[in-house]
Amino acid sequence: MKRFSWLLTGLGALCLIAITLAGCGANCQFRDFSSYEEFTQWLQANDVSDQPICDYASEWYNKALEVQEDALNDGYIVSANYYYDTSTDTYIVYCVTVIDGNIWCWDPETDQPYADYSLGKVK
Repeated sequence: MKRFSWLLTGLGALCLIAITLAGCGANCQFRDFSSYEEFTQWLQANDVSDQPICDYASEWYNKALEVQEDALNDGYIVSANYYYDTSTDTYIVYCVTVIDGNIWCWDPETDQPYADYSLGKVK
């Protein structure tokens, strides 16, 4: 259930981004990554994961926001998300994108993406 709630948070963020970007009209050409290869090439070129590991959740989330901003500057849709587990008092920070209708998540400090097929195709 916990995994489902953070996925819903991520999907909600993606929806908000999509709604916001829809209002940009012809001036904005943001899109999903066209393939896993395009996505991983972009991740390799992005230098956020080369920064030192963070000590605080706020710094970790700031990295996710930096990844999101870099993606938008390059024309891609990426969301920055976090989940706080009250029972263990721990945070999880991650980025989310959609490739071919499937959700892909990764830690902005490691750039090791994984597909989450639990919801099936979302687009």
